[in-house]
Amino acid sequence: MSKFYEQFKIVSQQVNIPLNRIERSYRTIKKYFGIDWFEKHKKDPKIIPDVLKMILLGESIFATEEIGSPSKLMKKLITPLNSQEYSSAIAEAQVIYKFLELGLGNIRYEPLINFYHRKPDITHNFNSDIIQYEVVSPKLSAFDTEMYKKQTDLANKIADIIKFGSLDIYLFEVEIKDTTVNKIISECSRFLRNPESEHLVPQIAFMVFDPTGNIQLEGYKTSYPEIRADGSIGALLHDCNYDRSIRYLNKLKLKKHTTRVARISSAVDTTGRKKVVLIRIIRPSEDKRVFQQIIGKSMQLSKIYPGIVVIEMGGPSAKMGFWANLTEELFNTKTYTFPSAVWLRLLHLGTNIFSWSEIIVENPYARKKLPKGLIKKIMPKGIIGK
Repeated sequence: MSKFYEQFKIVSQQVNIPLNRIERSYRTIKKYFGIDWFEKHKKDPKIIPDVLKMILLGESIFATEEIGSPSKLMKKLITPLNSQEYSSAIAEAQVIYKFLELGLGNIRYEPLINFYHRKPDITHNFNSDIIQYEVVSPKLSAFDTEMYKKQTDLANKIADIIKFGSLDIYLFEVEIKDTTVNKIISECSRFLRNPESEHLVPQIAFMVFDPTGNIQLEGYKTSYPEIRADGSIGALLHDCNYDRSIRYLNKLKLKKHTTRVARISSAVDTTGRKKVVLIRIIRPSEDKRVFQQIIGKSMQLSKIYPGIVVIEMGGPSAKMGFWANLTEELFNTKTYTFPSAVWLRLLHLGTNIFSWSEIIVENPYARKKLPKGLIKKIMPKGIIGK
């Protein structure tokens, strides 16, 4: 029994993860990082998402050990948590972890394929075939990185104006210009003096305000972590199954998928009580880099065997379904007969969820088709695109 047993028990109950699975991950973490992993990485075992990040790393290392501890992958897994190397390693190791759970045979990391000078990231046997995978974890694009910073700066400026409650700002344009920022700040200063629930800034943005801090639809309440004695507040609880943004995205008929920045803090009202302040800046995005990811990564795969490009979607602003549709469009040009399929994966990690969303898009014009039964084996509950 670990010293964090009580905290782990809460996580087990809240997220429905077996307690022995959490304890196994922690034993693995101790083996490589010692007993103070949480402290060293500025994580708190009382915060559920932090414990889930520990499980994610522990299970990734465990999977790597199970296939012989390839030194290159293991080295990447012990790099800083915010590094690109770490993100890449987690994406690869989590695919291996899934294959182990499914009982697939002869799982190998970066094996040398006969008569081919490049190495796929992962291979395994299926029936009489060798299946090969190239795993990529794209970063946020340069443009989206710049816009993300502007969204964050805008949220920080609004935080100097708003006294309490939750404010969503739906931007109409992909690019955030200085004139846009100035206009929104001006409108916020006026709007939040005597706020109503909704406010339109023509051709620029639509604002939604709730004085209680709720961000869900009417009738559903948002849960927040405890506001600490120093006035700070932890991460927003990810329990928003009825997020009001669903309603407003439909109402505004935004044609592009969106990306958002959230800023959460606390403020003291006139009675001395601490209240939540939540600002979300929602911006349209049109990241279409899936083409270059597929074409570039498929070059690493041998044309002798079926191959799948795996894209971990945690970095890009694009939604998984959007990239799935673009992948189908690419395949339907009939220009690319490889890879055999593209597998999109997205990790959901919050206070009551720890799971993957997945879509596989098969290439109907592939020279090397996937063997019958493979997709149902690796995607028993997922979404399969044709």
